[in-house]
Amino acid sequence: MAANGNPLIRTPNLDALARDGVSFAHSYVNAVACMPSRACLMSGQHANAHGVLRTCRGPWLQPSTPTLPGCFSAAGYQTVGVGKMHFQPWHVLGGFDRRVFTESKYDGTGGQDEYRQTLKALGLHNKNIGHHTPGFGKAFKTMPTTELPPDLHIDAFIGRRGAETLEQLAGRGGPFFLMVSFCGPHEPWDPPPPYDTMYDLGAMPTGWSRKGELDILPARVLKGITDMGIEHLNLTAVPDAKKREITAYYYGNVTLIDHWVGRILDALKRRGLYDDTVIVFTSDHGEYLGDHNTYYKADFPCDSDCRVPLILKAPGARPGARPERIVGNVDIMPALLDLAGIRVPESCQGRNLLTAEPGSTPESECAITYSESGPSYRVRTRDWAYVRWAGGSPETLYHVAEDPHELNNLAGDTALAEQKRFMRDLLFRLPRRLTPDT
Repeated sequence: MAANGNPLIRTPNLDALARDGVSFAHSYVNAVACMPSRACLMSGQHANAHGVLRTCRGPWLQPSTPTLPGCFSAAGYQTVGVGKMHFQPWHVLGGFDRRVFTESKYDGTGGQDEYRQTLKALGLHNKNIGHHTPGFGKAFKTMPTTELPPDLHIDAFIGRRGAETLEQLAGRGGPFFLMVSFCGPHEPWDPPPPYDTMYDLGAMPTGWSRKGELDILPARVLKGITDMGIEHLNLTAVPDAKKREITAYYYGNVTLIDHWVGRILDALKRRGLYDDTVIVFTSDHGEYLGDHNTYYKADFPCDSDCRVPLILKAPGARPGARPERIVGNVDIMPALLDLAGIRVPESCQGRNLLTAEPGSTPESECAITYSESGPSYRVRTRDWAYVRWAGGSPETLYHVAEDPHELNNLAGDTALAEQKRFMRDLLFRLPRRLTPDT
């Protein structure tokens, strides 16, 4: 986002939302892969408490777990989810009264989801970019959407249905909870025109890295990076020209989403509801985008894949504020429930984003992030970042105050043994405690 310091990206609608709301400078996901991270957001619990530890290969939240939309629904709100939710199985409601399905071939009722129904009715079935597209893997999942009209790109479909759903909910009267969840800028990086040519390839960054920094990774994790998929791709050997193309397409996907965020906010404004509506914008994980000489997420836990934008606009919140304290996505649920005057369930482990007091020292507040790759856990304070993989090895320690791109691993520096022990102890104080070998 431009509002967060990127000089190249075009995000006018998100930048305006940041000016109207509180934009948290140090926001982290508490799990770095899609399903575990969304479970943290939806339950207010850390991964070792909610138990959703794998993406697409494990159970979703237990039916007895209070969820964010479920709490609003129980309080009399109309609750609708539009777009990618990444529940398991895909068709569960997860606390919503209703969902607009877009993410799976089947919606669990014997028919296709609404996005694919629309494409099929127009004779455009399987024209969207995905794993079925010839050359998709060899292109490092980077292809422009050229066989669909731009307004039928999946994120355009989600944005349009989100705006339409908002109009319906507002027209009925009464309180509502609407979650609009885009698929991008997750790969495939597939912007439609004009977003596919919006950014100058020559101006695109290729990421921050240091030679050999991935060599410390467990062998099974490193193999996934250097020998990925049926094409046996080496993500550490992407040519610079392709790196710039990936970044340009990623930025194009971001700007496409920004456009539809603007359309949704315009619908609120037309209804006269913008000033009185609580709005949150965030993501379930980041993307390396060439940092550490790799792509995607979860293999090398760091700010690139753990740090995400978080904007909260609410009546009474100070416009344009940019708090420096560290927050996690488990903290979103208690903030929204408190703002609505709804009791926060005891199962929720997060703290209200707006009212939680910052730590008295940089080390007294932290964000802990679980990664299914390894698995591993990361603890991030304002000045330091520490990662511990399963079995206690390897470990990484970065002084991010001086090394913001996490290029120099200090875990082996004996002079910092006390700092490393302190960070490890922070990790083990996570609610529902980890074991030293986790």
